[in-house]
Amino acid sequence: VLIYALATGLAQGVVKVIQQKVEVSVISEPPPPPPPPPKIEKVVPQAAPPKPEAYVPPVVNPPPMVQSQNAIQSVTSDPKPQPAPTPAPVAEAPKGPVSAKANCSHLENPEYPAKAQEDEIQGVVNVVFSVGGNGKYSGDASFSFGGDIPPRYRSAFKAAITSALQGYACQANSQLKQEFGFKMDSGS
Repeated sequence: VLIYALATGLAQGVVKVIQQKVEVSVISEPPPPPPPPPKIEKVVPQAAPPKPEAYVPPVVNPPPMVQSQNAIQSVTSDPKPQPAPTPAPVAEAPKGPVSAKANCSHLENPEYPAKAQEDEIQGVVNVVFSVGGNGKYSGDASFSFGGDIPPRYRSAFKAAITSALQGYACQANSQLKQEFGFKMDSGS
């Protein structure tokens, strides 16, 4: 009984400890820190490199003139000076347009217009065009169509050729000509 009394008496103390209020509080996370301010890059203007000084050749003292005491043995008269030869005539700049193939370092082939190819339209287009100071097509061109190209297809051929001319690299400030042949492959 003693053991029982001890066990029950002690058990009551444990029950009291267990029955005490347990307080739970919710702790919210602290707010995230503000984003760091944007980095400001300092742009330091670079000083212009110093201009190189013009090359000045060193002064070379000419060797001293030695006067010789040679006696004149004989005197000959100078031959009469020949008249200066007439200079060759300066070649004039060519009048009118010149070949694009000879004056362009980069040529591009035009695309065959799809509708014309589908309808088996063939022919020749001659183009005279201008090149600006930068060596590129200036947008000024005249087109001459062979009799084989019907009028309704001519705008498609013009567009294809104009697109190709945009890629040309030619001699600056020149007027050039080129013939474009549009022919169907025979398939063999």
